[in-house]
Amino acid sequence: MIPKAIIQNVVSTAQLLDKNCKLNLYNLAASINNSKYAPERFSALIIRIQQPIRSTALLFSNGRIVCVGTKSVKDSEIAIGHFVVIISSATSLPIKMRGFKIQNVVSSFAFPGHINLPALYDTMRISPPQWLAKHISYNPEFFPGMCLRLVDFRTVVLIFTTGKCIITGARTEEEIFIVQNKIYNSILMFVKINKY
Repeated sequence: MIPKAIIQNVVSTAQLLDKNCKLNLYNLAASINNSKYAPERFSALIIRIQQPIRSTALLFSNGRIVCVGTKSVKDSEIAIGHFVVIISSATSLPIKMRGFKIQNVVSSFAFPGHINLPALYDTMRISPPQWLAKHISYNPEFFPGMCLRLVDFRTVVLIFTTGKCIITGARTEEEIFIVQNKIYNSILMFVKINKY
């Protein structure tokens, strides 16, 4: 049975202003609790909330907002809606969420044991499965995991010797599970099952 992938982070974006408007991030930083603006380090205002959903927003002066830290697509949209309310109450400019878009869904799961990455790498190079795109990299001197790309998906799969697997670059939760189902059995034969 394939273990369920757990969503670790969802990154979404939206536009909050009309094109001709600019936000004064200094004023917003002074008005919004749990916000930080250090333009010499980063050009966005950072706003953190704990309720209703723990998340962080990066707000740029052009009204673009990036929301990170939620655990589902639905929660990401709710969090941006909450940021809209917070920002609206701190500025006189008309704030409205437009063009909400999921940019990245990151998830992880674990195989039931350690993975022989050198053998997996050699096998996939010599006889690649149909789902594998041409890009495959494994160089443990630079990065401890193997990096795979799939045909017809923009996702990247990172596989580690510990058995941990990270899927990043998906745009939907469904895409995560499709990718996981495609790769699981091909990789499982290189797993040394942990016996407890």
